[in-house]
Amino acid sequence: MSEYDVPISLPVKYDIDYDDTAGIDCDQSPADVASFVIPHKCEVVEAGALVTEACAGATTTPVVDFDLRPTGGSDTGRGAADIAHLVLATTAQGKVMYDLVGQGTILYPGQEVVVQLLTQATGTGAAGHIKPYLTVKYIPEIRANLTGLTLTA
Repeated sequence: MSEYDVPISLPVKYDIDYDDTAGIDCDQSPADVASFVIPHKCEVVEAGALVTEACAGATTTPVVDFDLRPTGGSDTGRGAADIAHLVLATTAQGKVMYDLVGQGTILYPGQEVVVQLLTQATGTGAAGHIKPYLTVKYIPEIRANLTGLTLTA
């Protein structure tokens, strides 16, 4: 096995007002709730989330998407659940929910993967917290070939 075949997890950046010590609160209004900066060329292995508070809701249960932003900070050309689509339903605390829809997608420096709370938990007993993750394989590339990567002076 090559050192490049070992999956790594990219660090997640939580957006203000949607997280607490348990992770992302799934009974808040739908919004972009977290993101992953892509610092190097890599290939998606899987995306998912650890459920840290049981997901529930008498009316709706949480749905979370992982969307690819071709240009960091811009929604122009943004995908819709092209990296992952997690239907959390009434998932118990401690479960890891994952999706392989984005497996094999090549990511480049300058892109982002955005975690979007698509559907919030609503109704009696609305609850749920998650901690998202994105696992990738590093792909070696000459830096000069990566147009989104620039060395500063």
